[in-house]
Amino acid sequence: MDTRLERVKIDLGEGCCMYRARDGGPIRFGANGRKRNATHIYNSAKVVNHILPAESDAEFQVMQLLDLSTSALTYMAQPHTLVFPRIGRRGKWRYTSDLEVIVPRWFVRQLEDGVPFAIAALKMPQRRAAADDLVRLVLEVKGASKYLDLGRLGDGPEDIARAQKRAAEKKDYEAKLQRANEIYRAHGYYFHIVEEMRDLRPFDLRHLPSILMDDTARVPRRLSELAWRYLRRCDGVTTYAEMIEVLGGGPTGREAANCLHAKGHIWIDLSQNPRPFTKVAMPPLLGSRQSLLAMMAHEEA
Repeated sequence: MDTRLERVKIDLGEGCCMYRARDGGPIRFGANGRKRNATHIYNSAKVVNHILPAESDAEFQVMQLLDLSTSALTYMAQPHTLVFPRIGRRGKWRYTSDLEVIVPRWFVRQLEDGVPFAIAALKMPQRRAAADDLVRLVLEVKGASKYLDLGRLGDGPEDIARAQKRAAEKKDYEAKLQRANEIYRAHGYYFHIVEEMRDLRPFDLRHLPSILMDDTARVPRRLSELAWRYLRRCDGVTTYAEMIEVLGGGPTGREAANCLHAKGHIWIDLSQNPRPFTKVAMPPLLGSRQSLLAMMAHEEA
């Protein structure tokens, strides 16, 4: 049986092309072994029929943020490979992006304004986001190295040569990312670098995995409608404790509230571990969720 990945080539002009997997999944899976960092495989509630690779802890954490973000509609890990001519040298660069996300343009503006990625992902979209165009955002996730820079271990000839080689590789890598950004922008994509030390580490995100455990809960549609009706009576804002009580109370109500957040039906402020007085609100409706409000308005008429 032929197990090779079927790829589709997309010609972008000027010697540039993009390769995607024919089935819409990851274009590659990183091989384990001979690595100094942890790798993961991940099942996402927002990505059906595909197992996603995460090549670092930082990538894994970004995926968890995307799953809980009411701004991220869907995404793919290792979504494509970009091949394009080098600058100043012969040959071509190959760049495989870490993630490609479908978001409202509002989310991109947040990142361009300097909002850390974790905050942009967890905050509630502005009302105008419901009318925004949906765009493709390509993410490069740069994890913080947990290992000592070997180039600084000594000043012998081998150490100096190693440091010079690393400096040259870093310069080449930065030039590749800059050129990739230009190509993406020219074809309607947005590009952003997520820095672990800037965008993830300053925030306590340890509560997110426990919230995500509830994303597969069986929550009947009537509970979605119940949550929406309650929020409309409260001018769109309530507390975590009140929402849990409305949805049945106790562990069942908490599970339902977390699940509805993951589905984008309600928004919970997850910038910290939720407390009884944590804010819960009615988010702007995106895509197919607009039909839910229309249905409720019809029933209440």
